[in-house]
Amino acid sequence: MTTRLIDRALQVAIAAMVALAGSFTETTLSLTTVQPQSSAVRPDEATKARLQSVVKGILAAWDKADVVCLGEDHGSKNDSDLRIAVIEHPDFIRKVNVIMVEFADSLHQDLLDQLVIEGEDIPRERLRAVWKDTSGKAVWESPIYEAFMRAVRKINLTVSRDRRVRLLAGDNSNERNRGRFIREAVSREILSKGLKGLAVYGAGHCECRAMGFPGELASQYPGRIWAAFNFYDVDEGRRVFGLGTEPVLIPITGSDKAKIVAGKMFFLGRYNDPSTLADITNAIVYYGNVKDVKVHPDRQ
Repeated sequence: MTTRLIDRALQVAIAAMVALAGSFTETTLSLTTVQPQSSAVRPDEATKARLQSVVKGILAAWDKADVVCLGEDHGSKNDSDLRIAVIEHPDFIRKVNVIMVEFADSLHQDLLDQLVIEGEDIPRERLRAVWKDTSGKAVWESPIYEAFMRAVRKINLTVSRDRRVRLLAGDNSNERNRGRFIREAVSREILSKGLKGLAVYGAGHCECRAMGFPGELASQYPGRIWAAFNFYDVDEGRRVFGLGTEPVLIPITGSDKAKIVAGKMFFLGRYNDPSTLADITNAIVYYGNVKDVKVHPDRQ
């Protein structure tokens, strides 16, 4: 083989290697970017703007109540967007002292304090200890819950340390009676201390009847707990209330809607349930014509 041919062969081989490397890099980058990240599940500015009427209604609840229970459908993107929009509103940190969440185990409260009070930027693998032992650990692997924790850290970094909102773990993997633990934790850590708090739990835990902690604590702390969450059957709620395309917070307590039978709107196993809307919640969150999606745990 002549020198010219050898040189040509080498050039072709090098070009092929470069092309292969470039292809590998593009593939690697592609695989990296499709992995769900905390930033990818945050509400964008348009979403937060769209939710402002609901956010302001929730913020106003703290003018009279001490605890707002913001119920969620586990994994719901709409519910995640709303609670982040609430805590990132400038009035939130002026009104609220503490947040209690279902998706963290009280055995790891020290780690939460490091994140949101000390402001330490804790990596996900280490932060995972906060939820990995809870009863709902498979659900809490969804990045929306980590995103909320980091959003609390973010708002705290805007104020002095003595004004920072504390994030409390509202579950305990060693406690067999979860309902009792939640009730006692809210009473002990927020209500008995005269603080203003946000509690984020599954909607069932936020109901105003006995199955939810607002119902269980109502006689002990009358008027001091306020709950809001979405319809369990959104299509039925939209039909009954004649709702349109825009988000709205529907007041129930003290309104003519309080006596409406919850029925299919809050179907919990039987359609002949005589419970009224007043038995279920203080207000209903409606997200408009935005279809909800479930944000599933990252596959790693």
